[in-house]
Amino acid sequence: MTRPDDIALDQEALALPTPEQQAQAVIDRFLDWATDPRLAVLDTETTGLGPGEQVIEIGMVDLEGRPLMNQRVRPTFPVPAGATAIHGITNEDLKDCPTFDQVWPRLWKLLQTHRVVVYNGAFDFNRIADSLNAALPGWYQGDGGPSELLQAWNALIPPMQRDGCVMEAYAPLHGEWNAWHGSYRWARLSAACAERGVDTSDLKAHSALDDARATLRLIRAAAQLTPEQLPWIGREDEA
Repeated sequence: MTRPDDIALDQEALALPTPEQQAQAVIDRFLDWATDPRLAVLDTETTGLGPGEQVIEIGMVDLEGRPLMNQRVRPTFPVPAGATAIHGITNEDLKDCPTFDQVWPRLWKLLQTHRVVVYNGAFDFNRIADSLNAALPGWYQGDGGPSELLQAWNALIPPMQRDGCVMEAYAPLHGEWNAWHGSYRWARLSAACAERGVDTSDLKAHSALDDARATLRLIRAAAQLTPEQLPWIGREDEA
């Protein structure tokens, strides 16, 4: 005899999304981005990878891959040789470039008027904040409380950073399950593009504008996938 609580459990199980539905939900996130006319893809190059490092190049493209911003920025301290070895940007390249406070109004307007996505949003937005701290000390302080800019930042950037991180969204497509953490491992942009057959032969790696274009191409490629191509999603317990 079936008990009422058994029936409730059966109904709950029936309500759970199937692996195919879970895979489609992942794809739909990319499809949503790929069809949104307000979309903009951001990337930066920096003086380094850790806290306190600064943005030295900003690239942003629209949904069609057209540049919205392609700007180098002079930081408040010299670019370390190790960073130059990665992106090729030297102190000589930056000596006549504007400082971050000079380019900030334009960047802030773009962030406010577009749906911005980033490959590794936490990194780029943290370095933007570090650059603000260096170029506009105290930008977050107002009279007796948070500044208007900080309030606007807190309303806009954390949701954008959370909902617009292409690296996080792509992790299930990469398909490398980490049972210890109960999540999918991230993939480098270059690896993700290679997996999806994205042609980046005309792009320069570690160029902010070209990495933004590569991310856009990855979004378009991921939006064309089908659940049948991602059979591991929703079956993580079997891994």
